[in-house]
Amino acid sequence: MFKPFKKISLLSIVTIMALTGCTSSSKPTAEPKLEETEFKVSTEPVTLKFYVNVTRLSPLEYNTFFVEPIKKKYPHITLEKVEGDLEKLIVAGQTPDLIFSDNDWHMPLVSLDLPADLTDLVKKSKLDLGKFVPETIQAIRNLDPKGKELQGIPFSRNTGVLFYNKDIFDKFGVPYPKDGMLWSEVLDLSRKLTRMDEGVQYIGFDPRFPDHMISQYSQPFVDPVTNKALVDIPLYHKILEVFRANYDQPGVVNGTSYAYADGTFIKEKRLAMQPDWASKIMSDLLQAEADGIAPNWDMVTNPTFEDKVGKGRHALADMLVITKGSKYKEQAMQVIELLTSTENQMLISKHSRITVLNDPEIVKAFGSENPSLKTKNTAAIFKYPSSPTPTPNKYDKEVQTLIRNMRKDMALDKKDINTVLRETQEAADKKIADLMKQQ
Repeated sequence: MFKPFKKISLLSIVTIMALTGCTSSSKPTAEPKLEETEFKVSTEPVTLKFYVNVTRLSPLEYNTFFVEPIKKKYPHITLEKVEGDLEKLIVAGQTPDLIFSDNDWHMPLVSLDLPADLTDLVKKSKLDLGKFVPETIQAIRNLDPKGKELQGIPFSRNTGVLFYNKDIFDKFGVPYPKDGMLWSEVLDLSRKLTRMDEGVQYIGFDPRFPDHMISQYSQPFVDPVTNKALVDIPLYHKILEVFRANYDQPGVVNGTSYAYADGTFIKEKRLAMQPDWASKIMSDLLQAEADGIAPNWDMVTNPTFEDKVGKGRHALADMLVITKGSKYKEQAMQVIELLTSTENQMLISKHSRITVLNDPEIVKAFGSENPSLKTKNTAAIFKYPSSPTPTPNKYDKEVQTLIRNMRKDMALDKKDINTVLRETQEAADKKIADLMKQQ
């Protein structure tokens, strides 16, 4: 295992001088040159525990993008996927060596003191960070408040798109969505599609989460100066108006049902439109196609408000994190080098993942070897540039959870927007204050 050089103390230097009889009359000697060592790693068989944190990775992708390339290049390295609650795994002595996550869900890993700083390993392995799409590296650098550590390496990118079920549109004679749509136009389509037909309640549109919709504004969850939540603001009022308009459609709120996501879209095939992260949902869709259960789907650009036309969601990088406690950091770094190589990035691009390399040829090859994508509007994925990623805060996830709960307050509890925003702001501020007292 690579170990960093230890600093030599002043006392050590004095001791060395005394032992070597160094005096003013001694002949000057040339200073020893520190030779740059090669990144040589043991080839003894090792097993790297691999954990998928929130980020979607279907069995098909896991085998194609991870297991098979590693087995071919490094037969002595075995990837063992561990699953379950991460904290329980740590307590049980099953701490992963390598974690597949993204910059949005990094702070929970930091709270567990898991991510290692990869700066020295990057230098030693000579991994060229200049080959990556700049915003992916910047999004990861933003994760360290001091801007010094690099706590992960990007593997793939994610952008927002609007997925839709063509069969539902055909069934009711409604034109398909188009690139460049506004949220108001999506609502207009939804009103034509949300209906009961032959005992099946079709849902025209699920806006998913308020924090998804605010993404194009690069809006942080917490004020970094005051540590107050940023919830009761005009921007969230604007966003909740879309949610209110959606819930007001007869049939959208049905009993305790009001949120319709992957299961309704992919398995039940009764959700017409779902805006979401491209790689996440395509991972599930392509797995469903391999299993023969996928809907007849396509996609268009992520909807926007009038003041953000042509702007994408914030930069989201699927990233590989090496843990501090791993005994096989060098081997894990070799795996990262392989997975971010031109060859492997071309592989993932040809199938279904958005490359993190700044290489037009790899981008151009997207979906070229995946029959399921050849007829899809994959250009929608690349049409809008990513918006800047807001600087994260250690209380982000607590505030984000409360923001997502606003949907229930509106849909089931029938609270008005002003009340929901005020109560959520108060709850978020209290949560942050309680957490600060515990530190």
